[in-house]
Amino acid sequence: MTTRRGFIRSGCAACLMVASGATLLESCATPLPMLKVAGSKPGEVRVGTENFIPGKVNGIVVRTKQSEFDILVIKTGETYKALYLKCTHEGYNLTATANRIYCSSHGSSFDLDGKVLKEPALRPLKTFKTELIDNQVIIYLS
Repeated sequence: MTTRRGFIRSGCAACLMVASGATLLESCATPLPMLKVAGSKPGEVRVGTENFIPGKVNGIVVRTKQSEFDILVIKTGETYKALYLKCTHEGYNLTATANRIYCSSHGSSFDLDGKVLKEPALRPLKTFKTELIDNQVIIYLS
């Protein structure tokens, strides 16, 4: 026969496993495509609009030597948004999926506007100004 203390301990352990399992499953969603970019002017990164496929790819993770962390570029309608994939909690790399952005280090999550959905992060993600010129999305890093 189980004691009351044993029952409570088992119940708490089960709840903890379910909660941590859900967080792990969320962060296992399919990541977005990665694009390595070189040869841009200092302080800006250029991404061709042909990389965004209507109905299939609305976001691309951009990697460049000009930035310590990757940059997520999201297309919404005819506008483009660029988010810095550095967690505002303790500065770790973030993983972007089609629906959310996750920090696998401490469990924070952000929406595709960079707003915090789940703590411990308290501040939204840094954004970069973007401009569309001649089928090129220009991301201004400064």
